[in-house]
Amino acid sequence: MIDFTEVNVLAVLAATVVTMVLGFLWYSPVLFGNAWVKLQGKKMEEMSGGGPVTYILTALTALAGAFILALLLTLADEKTMTAGLTVGLLIGISVSVKIGMNYLFEGKGIQLYLITIGYHLVSYLLAGLIIGAM
Repeated sequence: MIDFTEVNVLAVLAATVVTMVLGFLWYSPVLFGNAWVKLQGKKMEEMSGGGPVTYILTALTALAGAFILALLLTLADEKTMTAGLTVGLLIGISVSVKIGMNYLFEGKGIQLYLITIGYHLVSYLLAGLIIGAM
């Protein structure tokens, strides 16, 4: 049974911050930003990054994802880094598979798909690790 009282709010907040930092790095020139922009047929100068509302909504979606992961971990017999990594991996795979449906219908290439799902897989693995450890 899901137990809301077992959710470590500090761990959820830490996982949210890590998810946001990873996103900034993932989609910046530091990691995959240049390839991501090019695969969309744009130039870096054309990418605005969005306004404050975009970042607020992005933070809320990261918070929701971390909270759901933490809730699912309350179903585990023990809250460990291994359990967190396992649940994070399963959520990451589920999200990635569903995103694949969109990419099929949108006709986007496999490279763009791999950049996108790579972010989700890594972010859920890190979130699971953090939440499981705390």
